[in-house]
Amino acid sequence: MVLKAGYPNQDHPGWRKVCKATILVKKKEGMSDEDFIKHYNGVHAQMAAPVLQKHKIISYSLVRPSLSHSSSAFGIQDLTIKTYHLQRDRTIMQDILKGKAQLLDYDAICTFVFPDYLSFARFLYDKDSAAMNPDHVNFMDESQMKMMVGDEYMVIEDGQKVG
Repeated sequence: MVLKAGYPNQDHPGWRKVCKATILVKKKEGMSDEDFIKHYNGVHAQMAAPVLQKHKIISYSLVRPSLSHSSSAFGIQDLTIKTYHLQRDRTIMQDILKGKAQLLDYDAICTFVFPDYLSFARFLYDKDSAAMNPDHVNFMDESQMKMMVGDEYMVIEDGQKVG
């Protein structure tokens, strides 16, 4: 099994050669957007930070694009932005696209970037990582969680074309 990040014969500078896991998250039924953000940012993400750092995490983020002025860093290596897709965001996008936006029915996107698959696997099987799983019932519907994992190809970074 190959656990090195990156694809063979892809030496273009746009490839980051990382293991990037993107997870779609739905909040638990009946939970307000405000309570979801408060728990995910203030409780769960804070529990995850030291475990992730132990396994060479490059970045860990949750995104809320339309409220970037309210994002706050928690000092997890090089990036911790909170990203959400809540009712306000859905309404804005439907308005922009005149009711024709085909939006995913998820409330947050969680992104982990590791230097390789081995680091990601070690995080997944760490006993401290497993100890966080019972907290999921406090803010998310774990049965609806979806994941994609692969390398990242950057076309523009820091305003400059790289790929």
